[in-house]
Amino acid sequence: MEKLNQKKTAIASGTASLVVYLGCFLVMTIMGKDAIVKLSNLLFHGMDFSNIIRMNIPIGETFLGAIISFVFWGIIGYFFAFIFNKLK
Repeated sequence: MEKLNQKKTAIASGTASLVVYLGCFLVMTIMGKDAIVKLSNLLFHGMDFSNIIRMNIPIGETFLGAIISFVFWGIIGYFFAFIFNKLK
């Protein structure tokens, strides 16, 4: 079994999180609040999102969240590859 490249795994993890984050932003932009609440309630059964979903998120906050998501999941991906390689 081959070793994982830690940097490439980190970049792939960060990029995947960025796609999910921006996809979520796009879905929230296209759908209205009622549809987002209904979708969230379906995905996380037993929870009520009607009081906690905020639709007026500034674009700067969205970009900052995307950067933080990329960095966070990039670090997770890096450590995943590091641990995977050590366990071999």
